[in-house]
Amino acid sequence: MKMRTKDKIILRNVFGIVLLLSLTVFSASCQKPEKSAGPKEKVTIGVASVSATLPLIVAQEKGYFSDGGIDVTFKFYPSGKKAMEGMFSGEADIATSAETPILHNSLLRDDFVIFATFAYSDNDSKFLGRKDKGVSKPSELKGKKIGTVVGTGAHFFAHIYLAEHSIDLSAVTIVDIAPADLLGALKDGKVDALVVWEPIAYQVKKALSDKVVGLPKSDLYKETFSLAATRSYANGHPGGLIKILKAVDRATIFIKQNKKESLAIMTKVLKLDEDVLTSTWDDFVFELSLEHSLLTILEDEARWAIANKFTNKTKVPNYLGYFYLDAMKAVKPEAVTIIK
Repeated sequence: MKMRTKDKIILRNVFGIVLLLSLTVFSASCQKPEKSAGPKEKVTIGVASVSATLPLIVAQEKGYFSDGGIDVTFKFYPSGKKAMEGMFSGEADIATSAETPILHNSLLRDDFVIFATFAYSDNDSKFLGRKDKGVSKPSELKGKKIGTVVGTGAHFFAHIYLAEHSIDLSAVTIVDIAPADLLGALKDGKVDALVVWEPIAYQVKKALSDKVVGLPKSDLYKETFSLAATRSYANGHPGGLIKILKAVDRATIFIKQNKKESLAIMTKVLKLDEDVLTSTWDDFVFELSLEHSLLTILEDEARWAIANKFTNKTKVPNYLGYFYLDAMKAVKPEAVTIIK
């Protein structure tokens, strides 16, 4: 029996729909394994409980690590210095840190590498003075006790700030205080001023509102926040580092486009007042990079450490050997300006 033209059109349309559905199912079946193929690689990241680590926290909370095929566990520390100590003791595979703890460790060992920077700030470290102790401007720091966490970026910033205001280091007393004790030390009068980072600076100002004053910011210091791993871990897990950086890069894009939700995530994870993060939001730039300027900063800090006899070393290390470039080159090559 001859098929009518109308029937042919209907049949052709049905065939087209079936073919389209088949291709859709096939396409979906091809894409799903990419997200969850095989067991996820496990990694523990030592994360400093500071505002700068927002890209890591967003990547975890939004499921970007998991999406990329990696099972990440966070171990939180009060500072990058402690996070690096945790990495070297085997508590974590990777650590987040500002450059100064990286510097101090580089003067002791060469079994680790930096494989990416995820944030930077020119106003994270801050000088706070007790007005009733006679510290309300930089010149009044002379003869005073200044509390900070020795070995951190805040410690290096203190030296930069003092030199910027023509105050000799011998004219002040630097007191090493654990992060959890900084507020108490200033409140109890054990020190006259503090050099701290966020969110500690905000917490101190809130607790001692009428007694503490923030000194003017410096124009000479840019603090970076990077990811470090032991050399053996980086060499043994090149694919894992790439997956981590893809997730972090995705998180930095999310942060730029979703400030409100990013603030909510950080507030929930670090259990901070949202006002803390809102007030310091503009202090940070969240961006994945690996720039030559970090190498220069490390060289400058090494010279500072040697000159002030914080180390027995007499020569600045060759910092090119402390950078692992492969992961960043695979994820964001245009953001790598270090040449080896």
